[in-house]
Amino acid sequence: MRTTIGTLIGGGLVMLHVGVVAMALAGPAWLFVETFRDGDGWALTAWRNVFGDLDRWGVLLANTAAVAVWALVPSMLVGIAMALILFKIRGRLRVPMMALLLLAATMPLYAVSGWMYGVVGIERWLGSTAMVGLIHGVAHLPLVVLIVGVAVRSVDADLEEAALVEGADTVGVLFRVTLRRAIAGLVTAGVLVVLWVVTDYSVSDVLQVRTFAEEVYTQYALHGRPQEPTLVSLPQILLFGGLLWAWRRHYLIDESVPNEIGARRRFSAGRFGFPLTAAAGVVAVALAALPLVSLGRRLTGQLDLWTLASSFSPELRVSLTTSSAAGAIAAALAVGLAWAIVRPTRWRLPLAACVVLLLAVPGPVLGIGIVRVMTKLATFSDTAATAYDSPGILVAAYVFRFLPVAVILLVPAVRAIPIECELAARVDGCGSTRVWWHIVWPRCLPTALMAAFVVMILALGELPCSILVTPPGYDTVGKRFFSLVHYGLYPDAAMLCLLSLASVVGPWMGLVVLLRKWLFGEK
Repeated sequence: MRTTIGTLIGGGLVMLHVGVVAMALAGPAWLFVETFRDGDGWALTAWRNVFGDLDRWGVLLANTAAVAVWALVPSMLVGIAMALILFKIRGRLRVPMMALLLLAATMPLYAVSGWMYGVVGIERWLGSTAMVGLIHGVAHLPLVVLIVGVAVRSVDADLEEAALVEGADTVGVLFRVTLRRAIAGLVTAGVLVVLWVVTDYSVSDVLQVRTFAEEVYTQYALHGRPQEPTLVSLPQILLFGGLLWAWRRHYLIDESVPNEIGARRRFSAGRFGFPLTAAAGVVAVALAALPLVSLGRRLTGQLDLWTLASSFSPELRVSLTTSSAAGAIAAALAVGLAWAIVRPTRWRLPLAACVVLLLAVPGPVLGIGIVRVMTKLATFSDTAATAYDSPGILVAAYVFRFLPVAVILLVPAVRAIPIECELAARVDGCGSTRVWWHIVWPRCLPTALMAAFVVMILALGELPCSILVTPPGYDTVGKRFFSLVHYGLYPDAAMLCLLSLASVVGPWMGLVVLLRKWLFGEK
């Protein structure tokens, strides 16, 4: 009887995970099929409309590439330098600097763009691909530092010691050994930055720069049908899907178990130690404090700040509840998906391909797909219609959008589980469900909590997908800010950003607690 119940529960869990992934991809797949239809018949009209205008493609390609370069070069150069200073160079105040970087990493993109609009202005930078890229570069710089930092810290200390014994100096070891061995982390950081930049249109729309992501949203708003927007995004889906799939063994399905990050080799920078640490400290403080100072100045002279803040309580409540729910759901699902991807099973490659494809699909396309599917379902089911008009649709959108991120975060935790533990449990009579419940979940719980925090933070700042699926009466903070900032960074938009920054203090403190030994400690 117990075996039968365990089998049923296990089958239900498998169907749940597969069902969520299938629902997430159903919308984009449906949109792609509809590109071959025109009205009630099959036709290639949409393909001719999109791919027949080479001049437009040239502008989109040039602007998107320019924005990506302007975001990638400064974020990677500064990020790699700060990662080496904080993770490989001996210095004081490293822990508070890392805490500040984590705080900066939790800030939503619209909050970062908001304070930068206040500093540089909007009107003078209209049409500037450089400013769009720099805003993205500043927003993603803390994440680059953390990703590259973890990669360089995991380099085997014996290799670095051997290089020192052979006569290499500190700079030589860092560049010839440490960075080379951490190349997977560097490439992953760069690919993720470019992917986040080219799939977001919030900044490019405000500064009136035509990129692929902005064109997807514009085409949908102009034509009111999904064919053209879907085809505009198709090249970047194929490009990033191919890049991510080619790199999958470095972050997704590799079976090797990395060494636990413990005490690693730190170098002395001699007389350059203090200047380097001070420079890293200035950058960390600037990333964490400048938004507060810049946005706070916009509120100078406002007499009733409490009334202004209270006016945004509905948007803040919707964003916090939906993003928290999405974080918990995505983290719970990611444990099972990561386990199925890491362990050799029949589902391994198909699930890995689905994760890669979901990660490559732009937010607007995912949002249009959700709208298309839910509109069709609402005509047949009152339950679907009710769900479509509730905040639950936002939770689903966030889960579909950021589930791949949670899976990538959980994969290293699953790899670190000794396969012998699972084999011993099966010898003792445990089925897959009991192994998953008694071994996989307890071992992955800390990382799952971290993934929940990360997804919550990303959902708080999500705009390209949620702006299309938000039901009437349930506006999010990102959508409200997007509607306000087109008129300039006035006190209402500044207050909205400050409230958003205040809302991430809780997730930030949670991350600091979860990572205090793994990231900050010297064990």
